[in-house]
Amino acid sequence: MKIPPPVTVRSEPRPDRSVPSPGARLLLGAAAGLFLNGIVASPFFVHSGVARAEDRTPLELLEKTEDPAKQPSFRGKKVSVDFTRPFPQVSNWTITHVGIKQERMERISPKGKQEEIVIIKGREKLHYLTKQGLLVREIIRGEHPGFDPDRKNLDLARKNYTIEKVGLSKVDARPVVRIHLQSRFSGRPRQEIWIDPEVGLSLRSEFYGKSGNLSSMETFSDVEINPNFSDTVLQLNLPREIRRAEVVVYPQPDLAAAAASFGHQVYLPDFLPEGFVLRGIVLNRIGNLSRLQFIYSDGITGLSVFEERYRPEPESALRPRFLPEDGFLSVSQGLTNLLAFLKGEMKMVVVGELEKEEIHRVAESLKPVSFQGGKPDD
Repeated sequence: MKIPPPVTVRSEPRPDRSVPSPGARLLLGAAAGLFLNGIVASPFFVHSGVARAEDRTPLELLEKTEDPAKQPSFRGKKVSVDFTRPFPQVSNWTITHVGIKQERMERISPKGKQEEIVIIKGREKLHYLTKQGLLVREIIRGEHPGFDPDRKNLDLARKNYTIEKVGLSKVDARPVVRIHLQSRFSGRPRQEIWIDPEVGLSLRSEFYGKSGNLSSMETFSDVEINPNFSDTVLQLNLPREIRRAEVVVYPQPDLAAAAASFGHQVYLPDFLPEGFVLRGIVLNRIGNLSRLQFIYSDGITGLSVFEERYRPEPESALRPRFLPEDGFLSVSQGLTNLLAFLKGEMKMVVVGELEKEEIHRVAESLKPVSFQGGKPDD
């Protein structure tokens, strides 16, 4: 079935690529934050005695930012600006990184009030939306060695991107190395990153669209390394009367296991943008709802396909009225494009930091997978 071009619907501005809004994540299901994550490097602490910044290759700098075992504790302020709106949209966050998978992030309004709090504690994430009075608990169950969709695959990135060290400069009075990332395939976004080689933090990031115009920018400032934290930094003080919901995430070892756990028809795309490969599959359960997520990547940029059985139910906190009456929805947010539609009895969502045309091609190529002897047919 040919998917007609839908009408673009404006969505709320994304607060931060590396700290996706829980509202946006709930809209797409648990772990949906992957597709919003950009190239902003994870923090990394470089021990004394290492090579000078000018002696390290750009890939070495990126690799070190991706090593979670060497992340220091830190605290700082992140500002994100979306230039794709009629007027630039600015979001402010405070970020407190205590240790591996231990973080607190707060989105602050222009008047200094908390609008959103995200707390990560190992396999558990707590999302509190203050205005809505909604607390969502996300928990990862089960094991799948090597599965970490929040990390870039630099071996794959080396094949698909030109990664160059542009030069040395300063951001927020700290020495930084500027890294340029350009896809080897035409029509892909360009990214510039300024990394503090002493502590491995990305202090500035710029994202450019297909036309070459600046799409969004992030800055990280007022950085404190190894500060003192209170014992309550990873705790939430909640009012008595709030709404609560739970999302359980199950990483899947392979397609056959995912299909068996899902219990519905599974679809895979015949077309993927050049350089993209399947990196993981997760099953998200929200009450009695099951949602399957296929995670693709070219090493830097993410692409996800979500599938669930369509059930026209009343709108709720975890089941917003996602599709309009004509059954199609298109959302553009910075470099991210999303297409939601119905395919038979299934609701499908294709989303990624790709041009609309490529998102539509992926959606149009989705075909049902049949299994023989527990294995998918070729």
